[in-house]
Amino acid sequence: MKKLYIFLFFCLAFFQSLKTLATHLRAGEITAVRISSTSLTYRVTITTYTDEINGKQANDAQEDVDFYPGFSNNGVVSYKVPRKEELLISPTTKRNIYETVVTYPAPGVYHLSCGIVNRNDNTINLPQPSDSISWFVQSTIVINASFGLNSTPVLLNIPIDSAAVGTTFIHNPGAFDIDGDSLSYRLAVPLKDANLANGEGIVIDGYIDPSLVGVPPILNEAQTGPATFKIDARTGDLVWDAPQKPGQYNVAFVIEEWRKAPDGSSIRIGSIERDMQIIVVETENNRPELEVPDDLCIEAGEELKFTVRATDVDAGQQIKLTSSGGVYNKDAAGLDAQYVPDDPATFTAPALPQLSPVEGTFAWLTNCDHVRQQAYDVLFKVEDEPGRFNTQLADIKTIKINVNPPSPKGLTAEEAEGGVQLSWLPYAQCNRMGRIFVFRKDGCSGLNPDPCQEGIPAGWSYTQIGEVGLNDTEFLDETAEKGQIYSYRLVSELDLNTFVSMKSAPSAEFCIGSGLQDGLPILTNVTVEETNNVNGEILVKWSRPLNFDQDQTPGPYMYKLYRTEGLGGDSYVEIATVNTNLLAADADTVFTDSGLNTTDNVYKYKLEFFAAGESLGEAPPASSVRLNGSPDDRKLNLSWVGNTPWSNDNFTHYVYREDQNQPGQFHIIAAVDVAGPNTYSFTDSGTDQFLDDGDQSIVLENNVDYCYKVETVGVYENQGSVMGELHNFSQIFCLAPADRTPPCPPVLSLTNAGCDNMDQEDFCASNAFTNNLTWTNPTTECREDLIRHNVYFARYENGTFNQVGITDGKTKRFDHLKNNVDGFAGCYYVTAVSVLNVESAPSNVVCADNCEKIAFPNVFTPNGDGKNDTFEPMNCPAFVKHISYEIYNRQGLLLAEGEGEKLSWDGRDNNGNPVSAGTFFYRVKVQFNRLEENSPVYTYKGYLEIIR
Repeated sequence: MKKLYIFLFFCLAFFQSLKTLATHLRAGEITAVRISSTSLTYRVTITTYTDEINGKQANDAQEDVDFYPGFSNNGVVSYKVPRKEELLISPTTKRNIYETVVTYPAPGVYHLSCGIVNRNDNTINLPQPSDSISWFVQSTIVINASFGLNSTPVLLNIPIDSAAVGTTFIHNPGAFDIDGDSLSYRLAVPLKDANLANGEGIVIDGYIDPSLVGVPPILNEAQTGPATFKIDARTGDLVWDAPQKPGQYNVAFVIEEWRKAPDGSSIRIGSIERDMQIIVVETENNRPELEVPDDLCIEAGEELKFTVRATDVDAGQQIKLTSSGGVYNKDAAGLDAQYVPDDPATFTAPALPQLSPVEGTFAWLTNCDHVRQQAYDVLFKVEDEPGRFNTQLADIKTIKINVNPPSPKGLTAEEAEGGVQLSWLPYAQCNRMGRIFVFRKDGCSGLNPDPCQEGIPAGWSYTQIGEVGLNDTEFLDETAEKGQIYSYRLVSELDLNTFVSMKSAPSAEFCIGSGLQDGLPILTNVTVEETNNVNGEILVKWSRPLNFDQDQTPGPYMYKLYRTEGLGGDSYVEIATVNTNLLAADADTVFTDSGLNTTDNVYKYKLEFFAAGESLGEAPPASSVRLNGSPDDRKLNLSWVGNTPWSNDNFTHYVYREDQNQPGQFHIIAAVDVAGPNTYSFTDSGTDQFLDDGDQSIVLENNVDYCYKVETVGVYENQGSVMGELHNFSQIFCLAPADRTPPCPPVLSLTNAGCDNMDQEDFCASNAFTNNLTWTNPTTECREDLIRHNVYFARYENGTFNQVGITDGKTKRFDHLKNNVDGFAGCYYVTAVSVLNVESAPSNVVCADNCEKIAFPNVFTPNGDGKNDTFEPMNCPAFVKHISYEIYNRQGLLLAEGEGEKLSWDGRDNNGNPVSAGTFFYRVKVQFNRLEENSPVYTYKGYLEIIR
């Protein structure tokens, strides 16, 4: 994924004059590391980034800060934390570390906070003067023995960044969680200190979303819609598309930790709020560019090594290539830290800037301790040096590296006394506890897992038949039937902690009883002759029975051909019966299967041989070749797969592309040397790499369909000299490249029953409070290759939007079922996502609100008969946020009162005594949940009769 942002050592034009000594805070956060497994002790670090131009004296004097640990100790709620270190990270910014150790009194939820006076000046999206606003950050830790020890993430990218006017800005905090927990991200509003006595923070009233700053119309970089400012909840990419006004901005976001509970649910176990600063400038410099591999998966114990290349089109400019991430065991300042176990990764690149191009090498010898469920994020950055009068630009790309458990190796099986004896090599050296699962299925699969696969896919039809320890190397299958064909696989599972385990990819299969048997035919070809969704055709060929003695086994003879759908399908149906005399001159080993949907389906076949009406056995099954692909910008990524008893590995396969000027005419454009199952791929960028039949190079255009087919080549390992090479074609597969221009934002509408049009009784229906969203996608000059729509919701009019729904690219409706407390209230927007996973700008925002509708009875009978025993609102009251009541007698004396989220008075006074029958006066105050967060309070008065 390409990450573009701009970095410079910040322009002094924004800091024209020195302010007071207390105008220095720019950014920072609070992190905590659990340092004991026997006590609730944490090392807490408060990191601040300060202004060295206008706030140097103030920062020099800031030798300690007030820290609030989230609990009171003998009435003390805060204490001074001394500064541990200072580091000048640029001529304008200093990083300060304040560190302390806290032992918490008991399990619970603790809010850690720190407020400092004051922020630096000239922050244009904060109320002015910004240097009069305090700086405040907070983090939350959850201490709970039921889900183990936990530390907060650390943030490895510095929160002082720069952007260019009119260009998309992307920042990633480089969050690394040492416990391997899942992380999610959401935007927040920067905080200020609300109460210096107890460490409370409140949002800064008057904060302006950066995408709203500028002279209208404020547009994105592509000029196709309004500017946006958002954060990707999964990756943490903070994207501002695009800044319009030069200046200094402060923004904030929250990183939340999630851990799987024993029941499989996810529990939030902590959070960090980062307050960061962005400087926007104007520049004419060209951005350098990076080339990195796609996201990667690797089994622990393997070495990962690849090259990163950086270039710059500006002649004479030097560039510098660097990398960061927890895998290097380096903190945000480049100092040694311990984030991953022994054997961290390395990145080797020139230490000093050099002329373009510059290359660096990433290397990581992984081990079993590196296994975790979450991917490791590794960030690569190239910066140029355009000289003192131009702004420095950079290109960033982040790749995700998954380190999975090693799969068991060297599986073999043989018939033994009492069953089938399996054995395999000792498991990789691993300090973790775990186990090995044994799986079996009838017949051979010929399937190969994706390198990122965890466990055996359900569609492969394997059944677990056993479990052994991680150090075991054999298993006896006592349920196997003698003479049957079985496929065996192993899957390892490692315990990552007390509550979470992770499975490996399946081992290579071992088939027993699947060798080519004398006296039986074998399939030799399953090739697609016609690609069509109704009238598709597949040509199936097979051999005569191998080394068959007709004298010993007299006829008559017959073949039966069976078919199933899917690479791993096993629900076969008979499709043909072919009588044969086993004469070489007869055309009885060929069958054309027609009337198929070869456009969408893959088909697998097996052949059974009969003599004198009795089955002599089956040939191992074989499937057609399935070609798939994915679009990219002016190129197409192709991959293919087959499930055959012959091997297609270590051969040259051929990729054909249809001639755009001669429909139906295909030319070879590549000869692909495949090795294993994960090398059956080719990326077509238009260049013809096979020139024996002429140069068919073209320029691939986005949104234009191109059609392909693949010819595989393979042999039976023990019959290659007899059967020769086996050539089979895939179906014809067509796809269009797609550019990365985002889709146009949808146009959104909202309807609901409307509480003003509903009777109080209507509120009792289970789906009474449903907001029905519908939208349209603009078609004029807008892309239509949509794969999904994302639906976002904010509970309050000015609140933070979070994703609440998803639909496919064609579905333009979403019904959001709400509860009777929140009711209809809330705002929505929708985005469209292209086939390249590029998301559009938000649609228009639509909102729904509640009304103040509530009714009270004028009589109730608190006699304990279970009917009408309490005074409460009638007919399913809704939208109640807070309610209080006061009950007076006829003399005006207060008898009873109460408050909460519900009203339910049982006819007793404040002393718990039943009041007598009669007429009383009530006053009820209700605050309703509305679109406005601080909604008004309404007062209802009336008379109430109690009957006993």
